[in-house]
Amino acid sequence: MGFGGSAAAMIQSIRNNAKQLANRKNYFEKDVSSKYGTSTKVVDYKKMSPAQFVAFKQKLKENELRRQKNLVFVFGSIMLVILAIIIYFLFYH
Repeated sequence: MGFGGSAAAMIQSIRNNAKQLANRKNYFEKDVSSKYGTSTKVVDYKKMSPAQFVAFKQKLKENELRRQKNLVFVFGSIMLVILAIIIYFLFYH
């Protein structure tokens, strides 16, 4: 019994999906390139000693605080410019 048309396309699609599953990369065991182009090693926090883990958490908190400060500065500057433009057009134009 021959299958044609849509059944053949379905079988081919299933085969292609199975091939793609076999070729997936495992990012947790390899070097991962960061957004700036340098490769960094993924840190496995489960293998750290308690002192290293505390230092690692502190470093993550500092990086997140720095990122939030930069975001507040950028968005605050943008909002200040937009507010100045709105005030100009409302009262001086």
